[in-house]
Amino acid sequence: MFFRLLSRLVESLVILLAGIIVAIVTAEVTLRYLFSHSMIFTEELSRYLMVWIVFLGSALAIRDGSHIHIQILVKRLSPRIQQIVKLAAYALIIAFLVFITVEGLKILPRQLQQMCITIDISLFYFYLAIPVGSILMIIFLLPIIRQTLVGKRPAGNKRE
Repeated sequence: MFFRLLSRLVESLVILLAGIIVAIVTAEVTLRYLFSHSMIFTEELSRYLMVWIVFLGSALAIRDGSHIHIQILVKRLSPRIQQIVKLAAYALIIAFLVFITVEGLKILPRQLQQMCITIDISLFYFYLAIPVGSILMIIFLLPIIRQTLVGKRPAGNKRE
């Protein structure tokens, strides 16, 4: 239940942010070519929203098993060794995500006072995508690890 609600929330946020990007870029193009006027914040805001989309989308990709898997060698191993290799890979992924989360949290206080150039918003809110996205990736990886430990193929893992 928790994972389903969290998934829906993340999916909704990705859709909302993508919609905002489409709306402001469309408005920018319309204003620029039809009225010879431009909104100065469009490029900066769309870039920062895209960072949020990438981190949230990466969490959804982990949930669905949509990240690239190169398994040409792993498939030649016995099922037990395949399970061990998968668990080792998951451990490395979690270690990397914990590192990214910690480093992301370290830079947040410095970003609180730094403001965006074209909009009066603290960069803190955009840099927050790093630890939030990394934590979501860890959360979505946990059921996959649990299912791998019991020897089941993860339900959302379409590509394995």
